[in-house]
Amino acid sequence: MKKNLTILIILPVFIFVLLPGLLEGAITVKSPDGGEIRLYKDYHALVIGVGDYDFWPDLPGAVRDAEEVSRSLKSMGMVVTTLLNPASGELKAALDRLVYGPAREKDRAILIYFSGHGETETLANGEKLGYIVPRDAPLPSRDHVGFVNSAVSMNQLETYALRIQSKHVLMVFDSCFSGTVFSSVRSAPTDISEKSARDVRQFITAGNEDEQVPDESVFRRCFVDGIQGEADFNGDGYVTASELGMYLDSAVINYSRGSQHPQYGKIRDPRLDKGDFIFTLPGGAADVPGPAGTDGQEKASLSVEANLSGARVLLDGGEIGRTPLKTREIEPGRYRLRVEKEGFKPYEKTVVLETGRSLARSVFLSPEEPRKSRLFVDAKPGDARVRILNIKPPYERGMDLDGGPYHLEVSAPGYETRTEWVDLAAGEDRYVDITLETTGKGESFFQPGGTAAGGSYTNPLGMTFVLLSPGTYSMGSPLYEWGRTEHESPHEVRISTSFYVQSTEVTVGQWRAFAAETGYRTEAERNGGTWFIDGGQWNRRPGFYWDNPGFTQTDLHPVTCISWNDAQAFIRWLNGREGTSKYRLPTEAEWEYACRAGTVTSRYWGEDIFASCRHANMADQSARRVFTGWTVVECDDGHAFTAPVGSYSPNAYGLYDMLGNAWEWSQDWCAPYPTFAQIDPRGPSSGMSRVLRGGSWESMPASVRSANRYCLVPDMNNNGTGFRLARDR
Repeated sequence: MKKNLTILIILPVFIFVLLPGLLEGAITVKSPDGGEIRLYKDYHALVIGVGDYDFWPDLPGAVRDAEEVSRSLKSMGMVVTTLLNPASGELKAALDRLVYGPAREKDRAILIYFSGHGETETLANGEKLGYIVPRDAPLPSRDHVGFVNSAVSMNQLETYALRIQSKHVLMVFDSCFSGTVFSSVRSAPTDISEKSARDVRQFITAGNEDEQVPDESVFRRCFVDGIQGEADFNGDGYVTASELGMYLDSAVINYSRGSQHPQYGKIRDPRLDKGDFIFTLPGGAADVPGPAGTDGQEKASLSVEANLSGARVLLDGGEIGRTPLKTREIEPGRYRLRVEKEGFKPYEKTVVLETGRSLARSVFLSPEEPRKSRLFVDAKPGDARVRILNIKPPYERGMDLDGGPYHLEVSAPGYETRTEWVDLAAGEDRYVDITLETTGKGESFFQPGGTAAGGSYTNPLGMTFVLLSPGTYSMGSPLYEWGRTEHESPHEVRISTSFYVQSTEVTVGQWRAFAAETGYRTEAERNGGTWFIDGGQWNRRPGFYWDNPGFTQTDLHPVTCISWNDAQAFIRWLNGREGTSKYRLPTEAEWEYACRAGTVTSRYWGEDIFASCRHANMADQSARRVFTGWTVVECDDGHAFTAPVGSYSPNAYGLYDMLGNAWEWSQDWCAPYPTFAQIDPRGPSSGMSRVLRGGSWESMPASVRSANRYCLVPDMNNNGTGFRLARDR
């Protein structure tokens, strides 16, 4: 299925480079006339997979694909260098080491594989330019300059290809790719002696511009099958890149049910488009017709060797022997050859046995993938929540899992949370019964803070506060939560005393009263304006500040363009106005406690991201009409910028806009979470940046989560930064 991500093209790219020392001596194969053809000195493969992104959605399948390709190439005798989750500098350094290292050798074959996100840019002349995306590249919709500086464009890859001195280079993109670097030059298989001598730079992609590659790659599976023999159309014992392209063009369309249409071709250079990259079949040999028999011989003969002895050899389902199978006379004809052994993937291929000819086949059997296990948790009470803490996917009853250890957590309001480890054997169906015990008085995990009796307060400025009672909750996000970052480590937090939280964000009207009474000028007014999204990029805009944030607002909208220092000035004024010291910013722990309102889901309304427009003001379709190309949630609340406070449904504590509308400053300095339980944490005593929570009108869905954290220096502001107050009892 296609990924629901605007502008994202998933780009797994194959680049294989063959290094010295792969084989003893040169790689040679037999020609149809019985002679010997020298192919290369050696092979080397550089395999790159990126799945753990800093800013883009994670692609765990991309890393798995890279690892699988690495295993397949190693099984074919190649030396493989595998690079997983590289940052921009690491990716470019790896390519440089390749170009100016092993790829300086002329008598060598080079192949590169990249698996990860990709992006396509439309140039001024209407042509398309593709990019491969390293781990740390920002989203182009938010930081285009940073993206271009971090990513590697197809023009840069073309330059890499031209700098390579090796004879044959093949780049395979398991991606939907746009660009004009390559031309779709296709040709039928020809004599290998002709193709081995000429230089070439070739490419294969998994789809055309308008298609998107699924995280579970059909293309990768077909690619591995193809280089292991399925793409040997003319039965000469070798797979050329042209044959591989034709095979993938057919197989991927079939297995993807028409959702992917692979493309293949050669670089636009007449000096580099005459040869063909050549794979020897697994085991280094292939179908090699032997000499004709003596006059009157009516039989054909077949020999089969494998990397394993004792494998069964079958023709059309009937066993004819076991490997190594020496010359066996067979009636001439077309047969389906199968070589199998328990615990290994079978090898199958159609072969033609000709009268008076012998056929030799060398095959490679790779180990079967372990059978999946399944886990069934029967919990009491029946509405208890089950989580597996050491994997990202949410638990589903009977879900498929690899064999190994899994950390279960079962929880329910009013019950003690239980955790335990379960070790699953490969292929095992495991049933686990877990009964939770009720907690003692006042000890309920996730106690509902809520509003105490008579627990609301409205001050003379018209600011309403809701009283929350003490409770305990899990701060941070579980490992499987989509969009989470490494700075959200889950840990237990207890709020030991009740406190008030403002029911809405501070409004423009409330700030206006402060500014009018004190003459206070914000840091945006004093320091050259606020930061503003202009053409999809953040720029400081003179003249933009809380009363002119770059969009229309009323006194009922949340005030923005506010720094942490500005918020402190407002608090000092409000405390002095009422002769108290009770007003303050909430701590991070208090803010998340108030936001979650007793929930454990990624958002206080649950996991349904498409319900967001009823609960929060974030980047949605209304924002995309103004900022084309944004990654948004597919709903429309009619507000491209901020909305009046209280426009959306409150959480269970009666608090509005805890997620979305405006970022909210907290009191804490920004720092990693501890890994142990805490009571009333206040964060570190010093630091460089302060923490904002909740996301704003311009935030993409991954940022609008109860656990998400965003850090800025105290004097920084933009037209999405605001705040809400806490108040001590």
